Amino acid sequence: MYQRFVCFKFKANTPPAAVHQHLTMFAALATTIPEIVSYAGGITFPEGEGADKYNTAHYVTYNTQEDIDTYFHHPAHQEFIQANQDHWEDVLVLDSKITPALGTS
Repeated sequence: MYQRFVCFKFKANTPPAAVHQHLTMFAALATTIPEIVSYAGGITFPEGEGADKYNTAHYVTYNTQEDIDTYFHHPAHQEFIQANQDHWEDVLVLDSKITPALGTS
């Protein structure tokens, strides 16, 4: 299984309604794109390490690396980008392969 971790930093003048739209549209991708196995996300804690750098964090799980590519090019994801990107100052994307914890099977 594979995990994509995506963080967004919003421009300073972004209205709360735009952040809400971003969160709602991203969460809806999990019900629209079949390659998404699981999703969790939300607003970062203001006192957390690095919280001044990013405002939202999203965790998306897939079965294969190919599923990540399918998700990225899916029309719903492209619509999410088009509808929200004007409010983003920065985006961080990290992919990882999920491995079992040491000492477990």
